[in-house]
Amino acid sequence: MTRLLVLLFLALGLPANAADWELQSNKGGIAVYTARVPGQELRAFRGVTVLPAPARSVLALLADVENMPSWFFHMKSARELDPSAGHYGHNHYLVIAGIWPVRDRDVAIRASTSQQADGVIVMSSVAQANLLAVQSCCVRIPRMESTWTVRALDAGHTELVLTTSSHPGGSLPLWIANMVAADMPRKTLEAVRREVKKPAYAEVDTQGSAKGREFVGRFKF
Repeated sequence: MTRLLVLLFLALGLPANAADWELQSNKGGIAVYTARVPGQELRAFRGVTVLPAPARSVLALLADVENMPSWFFHMKSARELDPSAGHYGHNHYLVIAGIWPVRDRDVAIRASTSQQADGVIVMSSVAQANLLAVQSCCVRIPRMESTWTVRALDAGHTELVLTTSSHPGGSLPLWIANMVAADMPRKTLEAVRREVKKPAYAEVDTQGSAKGREFVGRFKF
């Protein structure tokens, strides 16, 4: 892990050292880890996989906010709050479906994307309470930090890492929150593996949206 990435994780409050992470499962090409976060009762979760897809296809998928419900675990809806702002710094509103009798959760996040000197692309998101008033439909998630790390291994393979730490808000028992959160990295990465094969992403340069082509065109692969 590069020094810049370590600093980013520390700034987000996520565990930065490999020794902090404990392997929970490794099957189907997806490794899932957990780590304790100082001052928090909920664990942080990390999923790691190698996708048989070029990095530009993976990045196009991650940037397609409106399509997140197709692949992100329990995502009910997703939209950009300021679609004209561009993908380097932007705000999103996400709704996570609750499992009965738990109510739906929602969160407004500020997201940013950057590329390190070694070519690794990092998309980071942090919950921001002041971006959108509390909605009557949902319980607001008070804290969430997450990163997607996209590393091109060769022309047709990409390492993708999802790291997240959050608090679900409300009175949800922590053991339930930890149980649901433990499923999230695996289920999400399994769906990404399927979704990235679609023409809009696999052939982003010819069949992707204009926004997707413009976004991936900002990065060096």
